[in-house]
Amino acid sequence: MKFLLADDHGLFREGIKLIFNKLQPNIEVVEATTLPETEQLLSAGEVYDLILLDLKMPGVHGLDGVEKIVQIAKDQLVVVMSGAYRRADVLTCIEKGAAGFIPKTLGGQAMINAINLVLNGEKFIPSVICSTDAEDEFDDQTDPRLFNELTAREREVLKYLVEGHSNKVIANILELQEVTVRAHLKGVFRKLGVSSRTQAVGLALRRGFKG
Repeated sequence: MKFLLADDHGLFREGIKLIFNKLQPNIEVVEATTLPETEQLLSAGEVYDLILLDLKMPGVHGLDGVEKIVQIAKDQLVVVMSGAYRRADVLTCIEKGAAGFIPKTLGGQAMINAINLVLNGEKFIPSVICSTDAEDEFDDQTDPRLFNELTAREREVLKYLVEGHSNKVIANILELQEVTVRAHLKGVFRKLGVSSRTQAVGLALRRGFKG
């Protein structure tokens, strides 16, 4: 496996590489310390199994930098990391296409679990973000009654989607065919007025959807 680790703190990079070694001993880690350097590495045509991007790295300029890296990375997995973060930052990163948001304060095993989750096609969102008591600076005018239009099954599917599960996992949990899960998701997207999984998750989290 090949990871791109984009972070300007040398000590953190050394620590995260030790965690990678526990995840899988033969992971190749390419390092970058600025956003331009990260862009250059991605533009060179190398393909990475995972890209870890520090939200506060020089040149990132907040969430615009995240969006830029996601666009350059295309289908490659981008996970954002930060030592300090707000609920709004996490949700926006997910909406911009990040595969997850990992707090730097996570313990070693918890970080391994989070990375494994992303590598298996699911999203990782810090559990505190799912709390309606968490800080939320979004000015979201979406009518929360939209969720009342969802069928019981659509609500179940959305609940597991918010938890970061893939269609395959949701199908196994609900004992459905994967094609049926996709059909339910289409209904969810249509009723919520969104066009993607990340938009649906972001909307559900912002409105405190509980399933």
